[in-house]
Amino acid sequence: MTPETPSGLPARIAHHLREQIITGEIAMGARLNERDIAERLQVSRIPVREALPILEAEGFAVSRPRRGSIVHTFTLADAREVFDLRRQLEPLAAGFAADRAADGADTARLLDALQNAHADASDPPPSTRNSDLHDEILALSGHALLQRMSGLLSGRVRWLFRLTPERDTPSMWREHKDIVDAVVDGRRELATMLMAAHVERAAVESLPLLVDRLPAEAPAPRRRRGASRA
Repeated sequence: MTPETPSGLPARIAHHLREQIITGEIAMGARLNERDIAERLQVSRIPVREALPILEAEGFAVSRPRRGSIVHTFTLADAREVFDLRRQLEPLAAGFAADRAADGADTARLLDALQNAHADASDPPPSTRNSDLHDEILALSGHALLQRMSGLLSGRVRWLFRLTPERDTPSMWREHKDIVDAVVDGRRELATMLMAAHVERAAVESLPLLVDRLPAEAPAPRRRRGASRA
């Protein structure tokens, strides 16, 4: 890993592990062993120990008695909850972003994100560039509380995008362009409506795909050998 200041190292480690979970390099249900992670990243165990609660707070890990932290198993119920919140928060973000654009806010980063999202490239994958575009709309909104609330959701949205790569299609790209055009033109109502339709279409198309890819609910913790039964 790139050297970091001590205060930033736990966040950096959390980011690194989060990306590995999202891409599947670290499997759902896998144990997040402090010593193994520290050795692999060539850091001490202290910042690793401080990084794991960050992942737990974001829903990427859960703490189990006598097992420590393990990677959360993303479920169909989780996916539905992600869309429940996206339906509410992302249209709000698009509307606020349009308001700020109308007031003269710089939209260059958003336009760059749109161009990158639709570039003919494999690295980073389309799902990541798609997520980056949505994050730029949120950033342009300038709404601090909305950004904090959406920050806890962002990682799970990225996780969800990676699970349905076939949705990165020209029709979705056209929706992106229409949304960005409405934001840049400062058309609040149009931006809000287009984003709401975009998220709803994503839910309608994604959830049936996820039925065969995700468990309905997380598996119950395995009992330890020799544990007494009630």
